[in-house]
Amino acid sequence: MKNLFSLEGKTALVTGGGQGLGGAIAEGFAHFGADVAVVDINIQTAESVAERIRSMGRKAVGLACDVSKEDQGVAVVKKAITELGKIDILAAVAGIGDRAMAEDMTMDQWDHVLNINLRGVWIFDQLIGKHLISRKAPGSIINMASVAGQVGVKTGNANYAASKGGVIALTRLLAIEWSKFNIRVNAIAPVQFKTPLIAELLNNPATVDYFLSAIPLGRLGEVKEIVGPAVFLASEAASMVTGIVLNVDGGMTAM
Repeated sequence: MKNLFSLEGKTALVTGGGQGLGGAIAEGFAHFGADVAVVDINIQTAESVAERIRSMGRKAVGLACDVSKEDQGVAVVKKAITELGKIDILAAVAGIGDRAMAEDMTMDQWDHVLNINLRGVWIFDQLIGKHLISRKAPGSIINMASVAGQVGVKTGNANYAASKGGVIALTRLLAIEWSKFNIRVNAIAPVQFKTPLIAELLNNPATVDYFLSAIPLGRLGEVKEIVGPAVFLASEAASMVTGIVLNVDGGMTAM
């Protein structure tokens, strides 16, 4: 039973793996035994995380990619498979915010966020799903959603909320469609975590107070706290778990 969470013999690909939640997940997978392809739009940060993983004695490669570009996604997945042999686990974490109140949001802002947060997840879900199906191999796909895809917020996030709601719907659909291939598809939905995505917002005490007022545990998430949920969903510990949204939210969605 103690080996339920082991990822030994597995290979993971993590988008948005160069920093924040993606970086923590990439290193967390390695700590539990996986080799990791670290994908990020910034090759320097991707390679930095990959180097830390290699220092653990695991194989790792850093790869640059704009996840909204299908041709780049195809090339990156091909490179990762060439370098590491296969992909068993996908964590589609890459995401952005571009805030404006709904009445002021431009179509460029809308498209920018939807292209990264939803289109980018779909591109990598499909690519890794096809790879697993072609290998007749079981696998785990973990999509990064958000509490903003489930509850209303008032911080100028119409595009972000729509993208994360789409990720949740996509996750559930793929879990059903790909169950016959023994590919599990789940989502993690965090509340606000201390990441670069919201670093600027945390300079405003009123915004911090608003965030904390909705979190029963009374604090923001720390990046290390995303690792356990991700490892659980990637591992045999979650072998009967598919189609769920695992809220990592300090109790927000229970209110």
